[in-house]
Amino acid sequence: RFDMTYVGADNTPHRPIMIHRALLGSIERFFGILIEHYAGDFPPWLAPVQAKVLPLSAKFRDYGQQVVDQLKAAGLRAQLDDSDEKLGYKIRRAELEKVPYALVCGGREAEAGAVGVRKRRDGDLGAMEVAEFVERLKAEVAARSR
Repeated sequence: RFDMTYVGADNTPHRPIMIHRALLGSIERFFGILIEHYAGDFPPWLAPVQAKVLPLSAKFRDYGQQVVDQLKAAGLRAQLDDSDEKLGYKIRRAELEKVPYALVCGGREAEAGAVGVRKRRDGDLGAMEVAEFVERLKAEVAARSR
């Protein structure tokens, strides 16, 4: 098919044996292009984890889990960081994982039914009620914005 030859050790032309197969299909190539284009920093509508909930300490884990449950009930992809690390480490890890939103929850937020919102590119957006954040993220996902 390709009509290729090479000169072998015996100085005569030989036809190489070729296996012509694509190891990856079009879907895999498309995802590879997306990952390369965004360098893993996916916009919220495409990110595997759209929001990571970061409790200040172990005593706020239950509230953090409630927030995760609310986000998941709204059809959003969220995770709880229930590690015993300090908040700064949790925020740094969320940024390294390229999660679009980090939601901080502590005592004041739990009392108010709110979360402290940090957007990966824009930094601290302040406190927001959970329902307000859900609507904001759903609107962003629907608009497919960055």
